[in-house]
Amino acid sequence: QEICEARGCSWCPTDVTNAPWCFFPEDSPYGYSLGGNTEQTSKGWRVTLNKRQALSLFGNDISPVVLEVEFQTKDRLRFRLYDPNKERFEVPLKIDSPGVTADVANYEVEL
Repeated sequence: QEICEARGCSWCPTDVTNAPWCFFPEDSPYGYSLGGNTEQTSKGWRVTLNKRQALSLFGNDISPVVLEVEFQTKDRLRFRLYDPNKERFEVPLKIDSPGVTADVANYEVEL
């Protein structure tokens, strides 16, 4: 706990299995923030994320990054993060998706 808080992180013990107890606070200079409005798509949402600062924990960070959220079934969610400025190979995997709405899903998504 002392090491966590000395880094400026938040400490929150939990009984949830495998959940982290140490994490960056919401106002941390690390990570990404919403870069604009959430765009409604035919299967879910799309939003641009921008890196918060020039600091990097891991190196080679990409900014901006696009997050696509797809409500595939009432029990299955797909999310995809990608660099909108650089094309990459993606495995050509076809997954049938009836495309439910957020109102029908058995889960909640918050940005």
